[in-house]
Amino acid sequence: MTRTFLHPSRRRFLQGAAAASASFASPLVISARAAETLVVNAYGGEFQEIFLKTTVAPFEKKFGVKITYDDAGSASEDYAKIRATRGAPGFDVAAELTPPEIILGAKEKLLEPITEKEVPNLKHVWKKSREVIPNTGIVHTYQYTALIWNKKQIDKPGSWADYWMPGQKYGDKIKNRVMAFEPGNLLSIYALIMAAKLKGGGVDKMDPAWDVLKAQKPWLGATVMASAAAAPYFENEQIWIAPYWSARAAYYEAQKYPIGVTIPKEGTIGLGNCAGVPVGASNKKLAFEFLNWRLDKDVQREFHLAYFSSPGRGDITDWPQSFKDVQITTEQQMNAIEFPDSEVIANRRRDWTRRWQEVMA
Repeated sequence: MTRTFLHPSRRRFLQGAAAASASFASPLVISARAAETLVVNAYGGEFQEIFLKTTVAPFEKKFGVKITYDDAGSASEDYAKIRATRGAPGFDVAAELTPPEIILGAKEKLLEPITEKEVPNLKHVWKKSREVIPNTGIVHTYQYTALIWNKKQIDKPGSWADYWMPGQKYGDKIKNRVMAFEPGNLLSIYALIMAAKLKGGGVDKMDPAWDVLKAQKPWLGATVMASAAAAPYFENEQIWIAPYWSARAAYYEAQKYPIGVTIPKEGTIGLGNCAGVPVGASNKKLAFEFLNWRLDKDVQREFHLAYFSSPGRGDITDWPQSFKDVQITTEQQMNAIEFPDSEVIANRRRDWTRRWQEVMA
């Protein structure tokens, strides 16, 4: 059960205000100035629409508070802001971080430690969630790195080599139809790890990836940072092949974009989407309440069904079969997903970004 941190005097005020507000269009109107405010930083695009409907608006209604939504930045950019401000970035909840940022937050003491005392629903999370990050965040969502392709223009890719060395499978017609992501998006890092694996490397041996990237460069048609920024390229068929997060890929496929979604034969890498509370947050109690809310059973069900992503807790069993067919809903499925050493990524990402920039310059 979620808890409320409203003080008794505050609760009485809200109850009295609500009783006196019959002439207003909504009971929340009168509390707009007086209600507690929480600033939540998260993604924009179609994610924002779904997140507001399934998670943010119900939270505001239940707790009688106002959320200010900040959709600026990728996970790495958001953490850079936390670091630059020494933990006071202007938002209370960093709602969409990845494991490398959570690890840095613990190391640099810029994210609040989180236990079941602050977030009771932590007792329901996957065992894996306690392994992929330290206790300075929660994992509320799981995805994996997929390949997407234009089903009208090219054959289904079977290997990561079909993306990284596209001319070998598709010939000249694939030139300028391949998308890359900037390494500020962890999707780029994961795809580069798969490139290294094609040549006998991996997260601990990334040198082969730079040769593969250099060879791919002449085939690229677009390079973007944000996952949402890639969507128009898929919809208008400018791009025919790209790595992409499984949730967004499934979402766009359901929206009738001309794409297919696949896991190449070499496998995939899992991602735990995380949230944390900066040490300089203005409303920490409400921030913890919001993290607990994100792990609420009903909130999890509503969000993940809408966003086509896998849940942050494993005790929900009544998923539709179509959802279970493509998402992580059992311990067996969770154990079959590879999760890279996020501490290595956190420590080496800056150098990898520099190498990427040198190749792409």
